[in-house]
Amino acid sequence: MLSQKKINKRIVLAGGPGTGKTSVINALKKERFYCFEEAAREIFNKFKLKGSDFKTDPIKISENIFDKRKHDFESANLMNCKESVVFYDRGIHEITAYLNSIGKSTKYWDKVPFKYNYDLIFLFEPWKEIYKKDENRIEDFSDAEKISPFIVKVYRESQINMIKVPNFSIKERVKFILNNLP
Repeated sequence: MLSQKKINKRIVLAGGPGTGKTSVINALKKERFYCFEEAAREIFNKFKLKGSDFKTDPIKISENIFDKRKHDFESANLMNCKESVVFYDRGIHEITAYLNSIGKSTKYWDKVPFKYNYDLIFLFEPWKEIYKKDENRIEDFSDAEKISPFIVKVYRESQINMIKVPNFSIKERVKFILNNLP
């Protein structure tokens, strides 16, 4: 009898900066789910050391983020995962959304999302009460509000099922997500 390769469901926690995605990812890790961390923070730090940032070099930074997110996407089925699920702190599609939000996307970037399909997107919307800036999150809350429609648009155009996550506590958000898994 041939063994079948296990297929893990790819679940993305999507949304603009400061919406609580990483806090929920960290809580899911504590529940022993396999989670891919956000690639952008580490990449932003590397570029910052070189005197560059997303505003000055969005394409090069996007290429680096894409390489990491593509690797994570392709690695999903190599993992032995709880309930056959892997979670991502943002997906590949959000690179195109960010570039579109600043008017820097190209035909290449507009086609990228259609090459990658996730099983479900949990959308985290801007939430002013929890929003905080830090050394890597340089955007104002108004920037978080600005990017959100671009994120929704790119996932809708890719025809991936999307569920909005209510503004609950981290524990309640995790419960909501786990109760809505495919």
